[in-house]
Amino acid sequence: MITNMLKKVLLVDDDSVTLSLCDMVIKRFTFAEEVDKAQNGQEAIDYFNDIVDENSNNSNANVPAIIFLDLNMPVMNGWDFLDEFIRKGFNKLFPETRIIVLSSSIDPRDIQRASNYDIIIEFISKPLTLKVIKEIKQHSILMPHFS
Repeated sequence: MITNMLKKVLLVDDDSVTLSLCDMVIKRFTFAEEVDKAQNGQEAIDYFNDIVDENSNNSNANVPAIIFLDLNMPVMNGWDFLDEFIRKGFNKLFPETRIIVLSSSIDPRDIQRASNYDIIIEFISKPLTLKVIKEIKQHSILMPHFS
């Protein structure tokens, strides 16, 4: 097994090209063994509901270490996802899961708002690149996740 690799990440973005490019970068640079995808915040909430339903043995093996979250999506945007994630207690059920906002937004108000969420560890601009992957790997909060 390659060292410095996460078991699983979740990409949440409504743009299929962005999802494909992120998936490719993550796999190409051996950032995670598995990449799951959701096209909006509601699909991501459903994803975590499914984990809870399947998680009768209290194992967090199927839980992503990182969620790459877009903010501007139809159905349920990133902000609504964050609020629902916390409201449902997923942040307490899966305390090691961290969120990285991966957005095209450069609005300082979005960056400030993101800083109000303890589970958000980074706010980065699209696209996901090798440089960003290297910086995330060096982030001390994530070190226990890498095998």
